[in-house]
Amino acid sequence: MADQTNFSDDARGWAQRWQVELQAAREGVEKWHTQGKKIVRRYLDERDNEYLGETRWNLFTSNVQTQMATLYGQTPTVSVQRRWADANDDVARVAAELLERLLNSDIEKDSDTFAQALQYALEDRLLPGLGVVRVRYGAQFEEVPAVPAQVDPVTGAVLAPEVPATQRKVSEEVATDYLHWQDVLWSPARVWHEVRWLAFKAELGEAEFNARFDPTGELLLWSKVPKANKPDDHRDKVASPWDRACVWEIWDKDRRKVDWYVEGYVEVLDSKPDPYGLEGFWPMPRPLLANTTTTKLMPRPDYALAQDFYNEIDLVSTRITLLERAIRVAGVYAKSEGNSIGRLVGEAQQNELIPVDNWAAFAEKGGIRGMIDWLPLEQITTALTALRDYRRELVDALYQVTGQADLMRGASDPRETAMAQGIKARFGSVRLQRLQDEIARFASDVQKLKAELISKHYDVASILAQSNAEFTFDMQVAPQAAELLKSSFAQYRIEVKPEAVSLTDFAALKQERMEVLAGLASFMQAAAPLGQQVQGSAPFLLQMMQWAVAGLRGSSGIEGVLDQAITAAQQAQEAAAQAGPQPQPPDPKVLAQQMKGQQEIAKVQAELQADLMRTQAETQANAEKERQQAEWNVREQAQKTAIMQAARVNPNSPRGGA
Repeated sequence: MADQTNFSDDARGWAQRWQVELQAAREGVEKWHTQGKKIVRRYLDERDNEYLGETRWNLFTSNVQTQMATLYGQTPTVSVQRRWADANDDVARVAAELLERLLNSDIEKDSDTFAQALQYALEDRLLPGLGVVRVRYGAQFEEVPAVPAQVDPVTGAVLAPEVPATQRKVSEEVATDYLHWQDVLWSPARVWHEVRWLAFKAELGEAEFNARFDPTGELLLWSKVPKANKPDDHRDKVASPWDRACVWEIWDKDRRKVDWYVEGYVEVLDSKPDPYGLEGFWPMPRPLLANTTTTKLMPRPDYALAQDFYNEIDLVSTRITLLERAIRVAGVYAKSEGNSIGRLVGEAQQNELIPVDNWAAFAEKGGIRGMIDWLPLEQITTALTALRDYRRELVDALYQVTGQADLMRGASDPRETAMAQGIKARFGSVRLQRLQDEIARFASDVQKLKAELISKHYDVASILAQSNAEFTFDMQVAPQAAELLKSSFAQYRIEVKPEAVSLTDFAALKQERMEVLAGLASFMQAAAPLGQQVQGSAPFLLQMMQWAVAGLRGSSGIEGVLDQAITAAQQAQEAAAQAGPQPQPPDPKVLAQQMKGQQEIAKVQAELQADLMRTQAETQANAEKERQQAEWNVREQAQKTAIMQAARVNPNSPRGGA
């Protein structure tokens, strides 16, 4: 900044100071602005002097469009998480979920300009080399009329004091504004953190300007008069409906103030202390800057690094076009030979004979071949082939410089191997990876600024209403979480991350939830036996489950259900303790042993019963056998006795004689 001792610390002094600062900054970017305008015209192929035969390939336009499609195909979503993922920090978890809902719901609004501003900033980064957006907090208020005091009509005592008229906040939002690359100036610096002030240009109409700065309308008339022709008395100038006042909004980091200034005016229009109270002061993230160094904070467009190749390719293409137009049937002949030769070339139709005067002389000179000298087509076609080969070499060299591999452009040689194509793909991705990371950083920084503005300026009621907190599992903790967002501790416990440059992926959302459910099911299956064996272990097992789930992406909502389950388990445990000791359930192992013993006893008893029955059967069989044997013995003895008695009676019988 200019030496502050030369200027007074009032509205006039700061006007003089900003006049000097803006002029110095404009001189520093003048060359880059001129170059940027030419690059935009080159991208759109706007030519000052078009002449017949000029040919452009417009490879620059093609390359930029390919990069834009690669770098920003879809709108990024926002992920807000607890910084430490502590399972017991439910307030921070719910606060992160509320903030994530607020940010993503803003992106999904049709009126939100975040996606469009990000796309414009990327286009400016790829063309002139600077992409800028800013955040802006806005709130709408309504007038609340005063309420008169209530007085007792009998005693005259004041029952209720008077309530003065106030304003009530109706709505509030944080918008993302795109800034054109020519509408931003900054203090000369080597790197971004050395920048002392930023200035944003705004062109305001008469109504907007007068409502904000000058109710009389005189300043607007003055601001539209050309600087070199500003008269002493400008009140007679008539304003046009199309007039716009150029106002610079200057953010001074040294003073942490914002000034509004019209160049050349004697005073600053307005000056306010830091309106947002952001940690980094600037209402914009670090811009997208092309090819900067630590020597000077000035973008160098990508086109400038490869412009020689683009121009040479166009020059060769123009020469090829001119040579192609020269390829036609043309020749020369001697006019003294008459018009027969001319008619043969220019007028002859199919199967037509042209009469020739003095045929003998015509034949002596070699006929048509000797009379006509044709345009050298072979030399032209040879030159065309050489130029096309040279142009192909230039295009290959250009792609080496810009990093535009053919696979990135959707083209490839079918004769190449998979390894060669893989090398090209990795080469292209490596060249673009840094720029992809820069775009993700830029989008993330914008959302971080929005999150900080929401935390600092939103009312608790707005946070709860816009995040739909009353319909979540954690509706009881939501008010405390909203208060955490309003406190300074939120920055230590909540983190905003860019997850992906993509729209809401419902397949990914389904996959996240299925992974969470699979993890829960696996843990419950492993912990169920322990919960049955050890009485009162259920709350601890659920807390272990919550600790494990807290580290899973997409589990923020289900943690509220686990909190309720833990509370219910603890209440059940306390109720059981108050009811007194309960008879211990039998040990499953003892029951199993008892059942096994009973089965063995039954088996032994069955075997004994079978042995007894078998023994009884054998005993009965033996007794019956002995009885029958005894009867047989008795009959046999009786027969023997009878025979002996018969022998005694008849001694002459053969048996008796014996």
